[in-house]
Amino acid sequence: MPLFADRDLALRIEALVAEEMRQFVDVASAIDPDAGSARLDVAGGVACYVGPESPVNQASGLGLGGTVSAEEVYALERFYHERGAMGVVNACPLADSSLFAVLGARGWNAVTFENVLFRELDAAAIVPAPDDHVEIRFAETAEQRAYWGELVALGFAAPEAPTEAERQLGRIKAEWPDGHFLFAYVDGQPAGTAELHVDGGVGWLSADTTLPAFRGRGVQRSLQRARLSIALEAGCDLAVSESSPGSGSQRNMERLGFRVAYTRTDLVLVARPVL
Repeated sequence: MPLFADRDLALRIEALVAEEMRQFVDVASAIDPDAGSARLDVAGGVACYVGPESPVNQASGLGLGGTVSAEEVYALERFYHERGAMGVVNACPLADSSLFAVLGARGWNAVTFENVLFRELDAAAIVPAPDDHVEIRFAETAEQRAYWGELVALGFAAPEAPTEAERQLGRIKAEWPDGHFLFAYVDGQPAGTAELHVDGGVGWLSADTTLPAFRGRGVQRSLQRARLSIALEAGCDLAVSESSPGSGSQRNMERLGFRVAYTRTDLVLVARPVL
């Protein structure tokens, strides 16, 4: 039976996102127990803190279990306020309308949007191989994973130098348990990175980067194809990824059969809360 972009699919995907965020905190705490990484289960989802400027200071999965109260949003605000951080709420449009009502009343404003894309997988699915000029390698040893994490930070930050928070993000992802960490090489040079996490029959594609000198040469397309093949071999029935609306990444995924399930809204609190 075909999958539809509906509430059931959103619940499945957002539950995995919330669990991934919890794991971010666990891995960050294991790497640096004194850094103060923390999480708060709230409003049916989770809020995470990994460092003062970390892009992982986000709350996900809120409002998908029912009504969200003002008290729950207050608790979310206190969680970030006490740590001197500006949290971001990644709001699924299929969340209960009370989430948006309370956030709006408290002064949370939309700042960016992110598409969640999905593709069904089955044993009969055929995925094209990576382009011939792109070599796919895997980061398996601790040293290879550390190098993979450095390239992730470089790719995300380019053309600027990565910040310490971006380097920290790469280090955390490189320590992810049970992940598939991929390099793309072109002409013998590292050109890009990607990661695949398999959980609950879902192959989650993330950490896509292409270094500036190799953009426009099929690097990301080849990494996407390689991960879909791995997800098929792992028995996944669903592949999921994220992209900025209308981006080249979205177009690449749509060429591989992905379609938009829904568009998240990223909201931030404009002023410090009155607690």
